[in-house]
Amino acid sequence: MPRPIPVGVESPLREADPQGPASPGAASIPRRRRIAPDVWSISVTSLFSDWSYEMVLPILPFFLTFSLGASPLIVGFVDGAAQFAQSGVQSLAGIGRWAEGRQRKVRGAFGYLATTVGHGLLTLAVAWPQVLVLRIAAWLGRGSRQPIKKAIVSNATAAPDQGAAFGIEQAMDSLGAVLGTATAVAVLLWSGIDGFRSIFALSVVPGVAAIAVLLVWVRDRAAQDPSGDSRRGSAPTWRDLPREFRLFLVAEAVFGVGSFSILLALLRVGETLVPADGGSVVDAVVASLLLYLLYNLLFAGLSYPGGRWVDRAPGLLPIAISFALFAGVDAALIAGHGLGAGVVAFSVAGVQAGLQGVAESAWVGRRVARESAGAAFGWLGTVQGMAILAGSLLAGALWTYRSATLAFEVSAVLSLAGAGLLLPVYLLVRAAPRRPLPGVSGPG
Repeated sequence: MPRPIPVGVESPLREADPQGPASPGAASIPRRRRIAPDVWSISVTSLFSDWSYEMVLPILPFFLTFSLGASPLIVGFVDGAAQFAQSGVQSLAGIGRWAEGRQRKVRGAFGYLATTVGHGLLTLAVAWPQVLVLRIAAWLGRGSRQPIKKAIVSNATAAPDQGAAFGIEQAMDSLGAVLGTATAVAVLLWSGIDGFRSIFALSVVPGVAAIAVLLVWVRDRAAQDPSGDSRRGSAPTWRDLPREFRLFLVAEAVFGVGSFSILLALLRVGETLVPADGGSVVDAVVASLLLYLLYNLLFAGLSYPGGRWVDRAPGLLPIAISFALFAGVDAALIAGHGLGAGVVAFSVAGVQAGLQGVAESAWVGRRVARESAGAAFGWLGTVQGMAILAGSLLAGALWTYRSATLAFEVSAVLSLAGAGLLLPVYLLVRAAPRRPLPGVSGPG
């Protein structure tokens, strides 16, 4: 039985409160917690956007494999290249003034439009290079809007509520993924294997709804605040970001190379479900999509509770747990085949994704100054995109030329290594002098 941690001693990977001890009597004054309107409006935008592109993503590996004859390496390359393209433009959007100022909402709308049009045009694709180009175009749009969305949430939320705010946004985002996957399942059951292209065309409808909500409902008051710093001064540089954040990106990169695209896991389960006697491919695809639906249900359901837990347990421990959980996904894919292994793998993956996103976003929101939020989230997206390209190529190549088992074994080792590399970040934060939390605005 583990020994209890003495009062006043921090647990491993849980750094001290950067704000220092509370002032006398502060605990006796209850603080009214309130989620700003900007957070709710951008969350609804995320719901419609995810509804749109999550109709496309889960069927894409099967469209590439069964309709266009692509290998697992090509599937990994297409998704990895799209993630890499997203990361590049996300970095430019975050580091520059793209994610700040009065016009960032309009710039975000162009990003949503690019994603909607890119995925809608997949209806016309007849070869995998065309899918590659359109996926990259769609994810360039997604990358340009991601720092804007995260900066809006972070700027509008008080420091103690960062996890809850990002949890709400991620929960609505994931609810959109549930609706998108369910819509794809319904179309396939109605149309059969020919339903792939119908799904691509139908995805345009919620994509247009996302743009409308963004332009009409989102007010983004932080960007309009004349007393704020978002429209003044030069763009923050790499050296302006805290040392612990830069070291954190190293651990993120190692983990990212191990965390291959979830679409490869979906393809792995789908292949094991295809009958050897030439039975229905549609049934196997639908069963795989139902597992993806389970993943998104858990993702959506755990995002807000996970965010609240992250607010109560600030630090790197939740992130380390999420990294280690990905190794659990690998273990499930290695240990078994078929529907049972798929249920375990995608259940663990849903918990892992629901925790990782809010934990990382909340930690970055607390450690980085308000005026540098766009740059920080841009750098985080850049590292994640480059790592997932390398990881998807590595997993796809090992799967195609050696075995799927080896691909998942390597992934597990790298995921655990990324969790271990968070320890130096924790030690750096512990060694730093306590200071007031850098300028994060209160709820608007």
